[in-house]
Amino acid sequence: MSTTAQAVLNDFKSLPFAEQMAISREIARWLATHTVAAADDDPIRSARGMFAGSRLGEALHASRAEERRRG
Repeated sequence: MSTTAQAVLNDFKSLPFAEQMAISREIARWLATHTVAAADDDPIRSARGMFAGSRLGEALHASRAEERRRG
């Protein structure tokens, strides 16, 4: 972690809990719209070539849960 990031983290830790939670929610929203899922992390892409029924449904559920989490 850079010294700038460490300073930001220290400032964050000094805030009241309610403000920390508000900032955390905003960061999560920002990350959800500014990050791209890596192909290795995508359970559907990693399921290509799997036989029907062999965890394919499980991979689909995991992918949909991740999409719902991101909003």
